[in-house]
Amino acid sequence: MLKENNEYVEVFLLDQNDERQNTGKIAKRGKLVGEGFYVIGVNNWIINSKGEILVQKRSRLKSNNPLKWSSTNGLREIGENSVDAVIRESSEELGIEIDKDKVKFVDSRIAGDSLIVDIFFTLMDVKIEDIKIQEEEVEEIRFVSPEDLVLMDLSTTCEYIKDNIAKYLDIVLK
Repeated sequence: MLKENNEYVEVFLLDQNDERQNTGKIAKRGKLVGEGFYVIGVNNWIINSKGEILVQKRSRLKSNNPLKWSSTNGLREIGENSVDAVIRESSEELGIEIDKDKVKFVDSRIAGDSLIVDIFFTLMDVKIEDIKIQEEEVEEIRFVSPEDLVLMDLSTTCEYIKDNIAKYLDIVLK
């Protein structure tokens, strides 16, 4: 019996058509899953009506990419889909509730050897003063323009945004 659902993640593989196949196996968070196997994470970029994007500086306590800027992100938990993970991570890390209908999928990519990242944008207005950061995860938050975002020192799993921001904004703002 698993102690807590959030200590473990589901393990996937990609078939010949790059479709995800759940292996039925689980892995402890942070442990290698083996060559050809993947865990699924999410990145959620919140964009307000002014076109500004919310970024968060990762906590100095994080083992990977401490003090780097990123989206709200995390791994899917057992039984979760990616939209549910976006909603949960936003609640945990920022203390905000996200309407499922405002979450828009834009892309999926492989990061590193064993991570598939599903990329989302959420269109919503939220005030910085209404955000309650989870200090174990987040040092600081701010809104930035897309032009400033591409100049920031981003975490390795968010670097893709620099080359894709215009394409993603076209998808999201249609």
